[in-house]
Amino acid sequence: MSCRRRSAVAAGLLAMTALSGCAGLGLPPTAPLTTPALSPEAGTPGATPSPTDGTPTQAAPTDTPPSEPSPTGGASTSPADSVARLPGGNGSATPLLVPTSALPTGWTATPARDTRGYRMTVCGVDLEPSDPVDGAQQNWQASAAGPYLEQHVRVYADDTAATVTKALASKIPDCTTYTAKDGDGGQSTFTVEKLSLAGAPAGVVAWRQRVRIPVPGSATGTSSPTTAEVVQDVAVRRTGASVVLLNAYGVGKNPDDAVLVDALKAIGSPS
Repeated sequence: MSCRRRSAVAAGLLAMTALSGCAGLGLPPTAPLTTPALSPEAGTPGATPSPTDGTPTQAAPTDTPPSEPSPTGGASTSPADSVARLPGGNGSATPLLVPTSALPTGWTATPARDTRGYRMTVCGVDLEPSDPVDGAQQNWQASAAGPYLEQHVRVYADDTAATVTKALASKIPDCTTYTAKDGDGGQSTFTVEKLSLAGAPAGVVAWRQRVRIPVPGSATGTSSPTTAEVVQDVAVRRTGASVVLLNAYGVGKNPDDAVLVDALKAIGSPS
């Protein structure tokens, strides 16, 4: 394996370590990920951060077991792999999914991991304060080394979507950092800045956040692992009673905001 290939694979695993489902808005584990077969969730597999302090709580398993990413960066485009749906959901999230054809040439769908909720508090806002009636999640990449894009859909039976987006619009402009905890007692602090996305639909709330996490396999003997910066551009759009969260991210470089805007404009209409 060449150094370039090794770097590309490590970058992909690193991004998976930092971002998994929407719990991936934060919560990288305190130790580096050593194999793609391990859950990229922070702390405990099958757990998601709680709405109060970011500590994982048990969540329902996905309807389809998460697929392992190809070490060569090959993408899976079959419906079973590229979209994960909330077990027991009513199907109302499906019309809101962005088709891969709406993204620029070269972006490919990759195996969806699961639909475990994100249950995180970002800048004082609980992103998932109540259980949705349906949900879905899908992923894309421009290459094995990134940049990457994730979409998460949450459909509610009440006014949760309006409450969450209104709170984010109020809090994000003055937020500079927040700290999240993982299941092993570690914590990560994210720097935050409001993000303006030219061409995005009206009403979108967006921010850029940065965090440094360990590079998988970089620790040797007693030495500490090398760290790398993960940069995430997060955009939240309310569509009726639904929250659609899009997360564009890169390792050691800024995300591709052009694809983020394309995806925001391609969000479907609720059924």
